[in-house]
Amino acid sequence: MGSSKVRTILASIFVISLVAGCVGPPALKASRIRYNQAIQQTQKELLLLNLVRLQYREEPLFLDVNNVATQFSFRQSADISGTINEGPSELNPDALDLGAGLAFEERPTVTLTPLQGEDYAIRMLKPVDLRLVLGMERSGWSIDRVMRVMIQKINRIDNASGASGPTPADAPVFEEFEEVCRQFRSLQKRGMLRLRQDTLEEDEKEVLAFPLKQATLEEILLAKQQGYDVSIEGSGDDGRVLIEIEKQGLLWTIPPEAQDSTEVARIRELLELDPALNEYEIEAGLTEKADRSQMLRAGDKILILTRSLMGTMFYLSHAIDVPERHREKGYVTTTLNPDGTVFNWSRVTQGLLTIHSSRLRPSDAAVSVQYMGYWYYLDQADLTSKSTFGLLGQVFALQAGSAEGDGPVLTLPVGG
Repeated sequence: MGSSKVRTILASIFVISLVAGCVGPPALKASRIRYNQAIQQTQKELLLLNLVRLQYREEPLFLDVNNVATQFSFRQSADISGTINEGPSELNPDALDLGAGLAFEERPTVTLTPLQGEDYAIRMLKPVDLRLVLGMERSGWSIDRVMRVMIQKINRIDNASGASGPTPADAPVFEEFEEVCRQFRSLQKRGMLRLRQDTLEEDEKEVLAFPLKQATLEEILLAKQQGYDVSIEGSGDDGRVLIEIEKQGLLWTIPPEAQDSTEVARIRELLELDPALNEYEIEAGLTEKADRSQMLRAGDKILILTRSLMGTMFYLSHAIDVPERHREKGYVTTTLNPDGTVFNWSRVTQGLLTIHSSRLRPSDAAVSVQYMGYWYYLDQADLTSKSTFGLLGQVFALQAGSAEGDGPVLTLPVGG
């Protein structure tokens, strides 16, 4: 056999081996990216679906992707057959047949865990940590977006607190709060917003006290549910309710260049702050009556009541454009103005989030889900809504993402 023919055979075998050996890594790379994209997309869809459920007074349910396991199997074969003549001619040429086969199979298994149980409920219902709220501002989020989404009350100014639960029948109050947010945002854009954490010890506590006769059992239970240590001292007219909270040591410091700004003047006016001060403590507020007790010491303090994660989701669920047919059938609550006209919730959520509805599946949606015969979606070009939705996703991951599911584990073999 000639050396050229031997080289031809060896080269053919090498090519077959090379092709087979290169299939594995690209297949793994493609699969890993697909799983990453699928998990991210389904998380967004699940978050949107639960916002829709809340608007229709249905309980939310989250399924955490607990584990993804997959098996790859490869089967390859190669064969060479033919005839090689000592003296080939045009009538009797050499014949060489090459054959190669490669089979690739992937068998993924996904494990889903429902988020439920005591730990999950506490994380969903407990007010978001004030340091997390201000940490979002320091990480680059606009302060007005963070405040409108995550804060329910600041001093005496209300931010549609009724929207932190099922849709209320009466129109909310929110206008002054939005003005405070605009002033803080203006300072932030001009580089004159200084929010910082004091050097207090993490475990330092502060005890708030107010007359027992001012408290209701519901408010005391609410404070307990929110994770505060509550005790009662004495009884009757001399009794007091004592609430122990962490002194978080957060401060708003006004730089010299902002002292005479219109923004600072307006914030001081709305929040009833002492204009002679250049620094104000920021503390976590409690119930309305506790706030009144704290306000006796106010003027140098900003008292903030944050929403719970569930309250934040309820609030953003009002950004849904509910189909008129569903309103007519009474599937959702219709909120009324004092004069009896229908209140438009887009006044509260404008500039934050818009969730559209359509009979037909949207062709250009960032995320969409189907519910009760309609599609609900965020427009791909609506960057404002996508930002707010992304903020909600981050808060959910930080507040509830580490909660362990306490329910059945669902394992799905999703391979073919």
